Amino acid sequence: MPITRLSRLALLLAVGTTLVSPWPGLAASTETTKPVFQAPPLRTQSLSGAYLAAKSAQVDGDLDAATDYYAQALEIDPTSEMLQQDAMFAFLAAGRFDEGVALATKLRDSSEAGKVARIALGIENIRREQFPAATSQFDIVNPSDLDALLLSHLSAWADAGDKKYAEALERIAELDTVEWYPIFNNYQAGLIATLAGETDKARGFFVSVIADEANAQTSPDAFLAAAEALARLESGAGKRDAALEALGKGLALAESYDPLNHLKERIEKGEALKPAIATVEQGAAEALYILGQAINRGDGQQVAILYFQLARALEPKAPNLLTALAGIAERSKRLDDAIAYYAEIPEDSAFRRTAELQMGLDLWYAERKDEAKQHLRKAVTDYPDDLQAYLAFADVLAADKSYGEAADMLNKAVDLAVRTKEETWNIYYQRGIAHERLKEWEKAEPDFRKALELSPNQPNVLNYLGYSWIDMDRNLDEGLTMIKTAVDLRPNDGYIIDSLGWAYYRLARFDEAVEQLERAVLINPVDPTINDHLGDAYWRVGREREARFQWSRALSGDPKPEAAEVVKIEAKLKEGLPADTRKAEMPMDGPTKADAPSTDAQAENRPVPMPVPEVAPN
Repeated sequence: MPITRLSRLALLLAVGTTLVSPWPGLAASTETTKPVFQAPPLRTQSLSGAYLAAKSAQVDGDLDAATDYYAQALEIDPTSEMLQQDAMFAFLAAGRFDEGVALATKLRDSSEAGKVARIALGIENIRREQFPAATSQFDIVNPSDLDALLLSHLSAWADAGDKKYAEALERIAELDTVEWYPIFNNYQAGLIATLAGETDKARGFFVSVIADEANAQTSPDAFLAAAEALARLESGAGKRDAALEALGKGLALAESYDPLNHLKERIEKGEALKPAIATVEQGAAEALYILGQAINRGDGQQVAILYFQLARALEPKAPNLLTALAGIAERSKRLDDAIAYYAEIPEDSAFRRTAELQMGLDLWYAERKDEAKQHLRKAVTDYPDDLQAYLAFADVLAADKSYGEAADMLNKAVDLAVRTKEETWNIYYQRGIAHERLKEWEKAEPDFRKALELSPNQPNVLNYLGYSWIDMDRNLDEGLTMIKTAVDLRPNDGYIIDSLGWAYYRLARFDEAVEQLERAVLINPVDPTINDHLGDAYWRVGREREARFQWSRALSGDPKPEAAEVVKIEAKLKEGLPADTRKAEMPMDGPTKADAPSTDAQAENRPVPMPVPEVAPN
């Protein structure tokens, strides 16, 4: 979907931070995100000082500070249109809607900011139930395809607020010029028809959305929301089986999606349900949310923030909006903001369970580790039958090297997964790691084998089990084959390639070790474990100067080596490695050191994936 010139301006001005890919697993990451210290903005004495401070805060992703500095700049010069434009975008993106609207009244006719200003003013008109005025604000010429869709839906909701339901549905029906419009149009039309009490029309619109699974490719959020809305409508009409059938369509797409699962439980209990949308304000907010989710990736995330915050002006406690904003905050590593959004989600919301688990993980990543453990310990008490709660807590415990307690949590997770037929390879893999770290190989190996039974081609499991065997001189042929398979499956994974190189080293096949470790260090040039391994391999093939260089790089790597490893590396820099009398070993089966513990740096630093709780797909 094209983004308008104005949207690109909003993208530049609203949140200047560079967003990263979805945040990685706790122990799988080589970085630790520290909490962002947000000092109170200093008072500036000049317009340029306040403006530059605001822009700098935007680049850092700190919209709270940015908007405070913009407010200071506007006190100094309230007439600058450029300053008003920048400040309006920042205020709206930060959720300071009233201040943004105050500036929008001055920018309605601006060539640069007029479209966003008029949308904000129209939202304010809906809040005040001034529906004809809202329709007038949304009447913008030459909109892009995305703008046209949003403006049509917002105008239709304004019509509905004025009880002009037929006009609202006709307005949406006329918007048929783009091939990806129908799923959005039918969902919004179904909501408006529901509000108008026209059940048969509403049913038809919702059915048209979920009858074609291809619609889920265009907008999973609209597809799931239509399934929920139809289920509520059918339940309200006393059609329990039809309601459950509608939910089945959504759950086939996202079987762990909490809102649908919670709704299913309520329908099965015979509880009375409210319609999906009960007010015009909720409907307009939903229009903004659904389209925001459709562009909530890459550069579009900045425009999505604007849509979500505009929607919050209409529906401040909407859990889907708060969850979406928290997700963006997580991806931009604004963890305190994410935690604050999750905390606002109402206790009785179907989104609350996911919010609690994500809050615990965010607390850990924000270096609030004791709070994180306390929070997740409470979560497994509050949700004793929730698999994801045990997995999230186990992951934090493993990252904290509390492997015994992590194994206890994973035991409960395995029991629950077996009972509920939700067994996955990852549960056994994580428990296998916990047992391996506890040096309980007799328990670890069966878990790794079970993980491979459930999912035979998992590179992480193949790598971990194969490497562990080689480290203990067990099943050498099978272990080396496993690691090679893992490398074939992930040829650009430096850590798995390092495992292969280090396996060759352990087998005294030093030339092959050098070849693989050089590949690994090209992919991960500052990883201390890989540098250390390559240094050892260089030394064994007589490249002593290069070995010392790699060991020196290991000491300055990121993350820093642990203290015990630093001592070992410093000793090698001084004295080199002792003479090695081994010959290159041909792979063979059968243990020769059955009880040898895993002591090398690679085993201590092998990544552990994090089980991210299920949320609605974007």
